[in-house]
Amino acid sequence: MAHEEVGSQQWIDRIEELVRRAESVEDPKLRGITVDLLQAVLNFHAAGLERMMEIAAASGPAGEAIIDRIAADDLVSSVLLLHGLHPDDLETRVNCAVEKLQRMFGSRMTGVSLLAIEEGVVRLRFDSDRVWSGAPVKASIEAVIYQAAPEITNVIVEGLRDPPTPDFVPLSNLMASAGL
Repeated sequence: MAHEEVGSQQWIDRIEELVRRAESVEDPKLRGITVDLLQAVLNFHAAGLERMMEIAAASGPAGEAIIDRIAADDLVSSVLLLHGLHPDDLETRVNCAVEKLQRMFGSRMTGVSLLAIEEGVVRLRFDSDRVWSGAPVKASIEAVIYQAAPEITNVIVEGLRDPPTPDFVPLSNLMASAGL
């Protein structure tokens, strides 16, 4: 899997698959060795990444600019988040994700705004004059938020409406046409 070809979510999916496979190994000794090996590799990488961030930060404004560029990359950002090294706090990352969503939907005369971040829950407002298919739009919004803030436990999107089914006629329309 070359990093140029694969996004961070694909790496995460692959890692999760391998973890599930390792957890299903019947031999407890082999399973324990596998977990210890994985933890050692993660700790080694975390220490190296932390040192790289310290070196860059010690380089002054040029180093800070490099850290900002690194943190803005989706793949590297995911790795920094994994190790607790991301330079941006939760609120900053969620606001950046909302800005990304605004760019995604803004050309379609639709707005996405942040209402609140409370106790692991991100509340968003989806404003549009047109009716969107709720589930796919919600999934797209959630993907952007969870990528920026994987520690979030829930994303609530207010204002999404599902289009009516083609042969559904609201009761109010029937009553209006009957003069009731």
